[in-house]
Amino acid sequence: MKKRKRLSGVLLIIAALIIMQLPVSEADAATSSASDFKMEGSTLVKYRGTEKNVSVPDTVEVVGKGAFEDNANIELVVLPNSVKRIEEYAFWGCGKLDTVVLGKGLSEVGDYAFAGCKGLTQMSLPSNVTSVGVQAFGDCVNLKDISIPPETVSIHESAFDGCYQLTIHCEEGSAADVFAKSFYEKQKEMPEYQDVPGYDPSGDTEDAPGASAVPEGTAEPWQTAAPAQTGEPEATAVPTAAPEGTSAPAEGQELGTSRIVGNRAVVFLDRARANVYDAEKPAVSQPPAADFSGGAQGSGIPKFTIVDGSVVADQAYYRSQDLETVTLPDGIREIGQFAYARSSLREAVLPQGVETVSYGAFYHCDSLEDIELPDTVMLVEPKAFDHTAWKDRFLSGSAGQGDFLISGGVLAAYRGEAADVSIPEGVRVIAAEVFQGHEEIASVTMPKSLRVIGEGAFEDCTGLAEISLNVGLEQVKDRAFLNCGADLVRVPSTVQSVGLRAFEGMDADYGMGEPDSTYEVSATRLSNEAYRAPQEDADAVADGVVVEEPDGASAVLEGAQRTYVLRIGESQEEKPMQKAFQRVFGRQLPDGSYVCDMLLTDNSGIPLSKLGRQLLTVALPVPPALAGQEVRLFGLDRNGQLEEMAVEIIRSDGETALRFSTNTLSQIAFCPTGNLAGEPVEASVDMGTSLSAPPEAAAGIGVVWVKALVGGAVLLTGVVLFLQGLSAGRAGK
Repeated sequence: MKKRKRLSGVLLIIAALIIMQLPVSEADAATSSASDFKMEGSTLVKYRGTEKNVSVPDTVEVVGKGAFEDNANIELVVLPNSVKRIEEYAFWGCGKLDTVVLGKGLSEVGDYAFAGCKGLTQMSLPSNVTSVGVQAFGDCVNLKDISIPPETVSIHESAFDGCYQLTIHCEEGSAADVFAKSFYEKQKEMPEYQDVPGYDPSGDTEDAPGASAVPEGTAEPWQTAAPAQTGEPEATAVPTAAPEGTSAPAEGQELGTSRIVGNRAVVFLDRARANVYDAEKPAVSQPPAADFSGGAQGSGIPKFTIVDGSVVADQAYYRSQDLETVTLPDGIREIGQFAYARSSLREAVLPQGVETVSYGAFYHCDSLEDIELPDTVMLVEPKAFDHTAWKDRFLSGSAGQGDFLISGGVLAAYRGEAADVSIPEGVRVIAAEVFQGHEEIASVTMPKSLRVIGEGAFEDCTGLAEISLNVGLEQVKDRAFLNCGADLVRVPSTVQSVGLRAFEGMDADYGMGEPDSTYEVSATRLSNEAYRAPQEDADAVADGVVVEEPDGASAVLEGAQRTYVLRIGESQEEKPMQKAFQRVFGRQLPDGSYVCDMLLTDNSGIPLSKLGRQLLTVALPVPPALAGQEVRLFGLDRNGQLEEMAVEIIRSDGETALRFSTNTLSQIAFCPTGNLAGEPVEASVDMGTSLSAPPEAAAGIGVVWVKALVGGAVLLTGVVLFLQGLSAGRAGK
């Protein structure tokens, strides 16, 4: 991988050098005149032209502050070798800028220089560049590759914040290499990296959530359906070669689908004439067939933006550009994860009764000037209001306006610098991460009105040595005082629950008795291992999945780096699945359906619900009631909405099994749709690091023979090579 990283970096540099040698066309040169460039000495103060392709004159030594800021036309810019410095905000918000050629004289990239340039996909910094400033490439969400030379010795920790897809190409051992290793860990924690299924950072589309129609009779009058975000690829036919002696299938009747499962390329054969899919775009939701048994696997399940009149669904209006003012109806209790994130929302009024504002709910609502929180809100999760105009303007405002941003009794932000902090009376809830990292705080006094201290509220306040908790406090969330300097904290008897690692490292005096131990949703994400703090297991055999039940099942967790335990058992409470099924199909689950619960844990004992970009692939023995039948597989999202999952019936070592992959752990239902059209796919399955298999099986098999039998006729016989490490991660990791 290091070799590949270096090779990619060299190719980027070569490409940049070639572009630098290409002269701007005569047409482009003719349309750019000296009057387009406002100069002060050798500094380009402002570009006033309207061209898409711009070649900066070789008299320019400095591209000044905001010189191209918010330019809506520019797509390509070539900087001459004379340019030594790009100052702050120089190209800030140039949304169409997709190509930048930097001259070899450049030595400094200033703060926010290219922030918000969503069109950029790659860049190569010349060898003279020594420093890259604060958020220099912040929120360049399409930036996939950048080459940084060893001469670059200063890179601000926030230089690439929001670059979810970025790979950094650099020399091993250089300052850029040290930065890259830290960045890749930080990248995993970027809000949308793990949490938005099929995350598409390319910008807003016409198919924004909230646009689809709801099947008649399935929605309340003010409900609309959002496209299903199942992660299934769009139906795009890929040419396939027919085996020797057979004819190629007609268009739309290809027999194989290929996926990367458990770091392996695997062909799935579908007996229902499935198309072969590519994996570039998410599926577009279609209403289900009126007859359940008639719908093809993966046919698309509609989702509602507001679920059962009480929850604004996760990502319901994510990236929607049709919003201005939102006044939600009574009855709403929860604003879901990323519900309005990156939308055009300008004002929001939340009704009485809202209790939870979930993770990233209004994240990067850049135009959100005002929001009114009711006094019923009891939980504000991390990143809920980050990068909203409402919060950002408060944080950057004058100190004379007060140090606390409060709405509806919720303390949403703090901008003070005092050593001794006294939180105002009337604050009921401290939102997540409000004081996080304020090392100057030495003591804090809570008001009598305070009921909830949010997740990570005072985390990393290393100077905080004196904590005075109020009588009346009820909940202390995960990591609330993690890494604080206090040795002792007295917890009043009114506290009912204390979250994970809330008082870690200090002596907590609970007086009469300890409160309940709790954990937040963030701890159930696989990537947030540090939140759970599982212990090293000296008895672990290997990194992988131990399937404790049922007998004969096996599983692989992509990229597993410790031992996990999986249990799949028949559900004793089918109500969530029945409710979801009724909502979509208007009927109960079919007779003979098998509903089961999936539980995956590490040795922290906390159930994992979101696996992010890692897939769990399971082979489950076919329940007797489903023997000999075609099945469809359904799961539930975090809001209890129905999602269809791809499933295939395979035969391995003479046993029939159901094989599927998922990155969400939930209640699932296998529903019979009728008798099989032919025999199951025969497969000798290498489940990789599945620890339920004997050691010799877990070592890995290099080849899988696959045979599909339809109506007794052999349609395809082939060999699938397992490509080890094909999706093992970014270059150099």
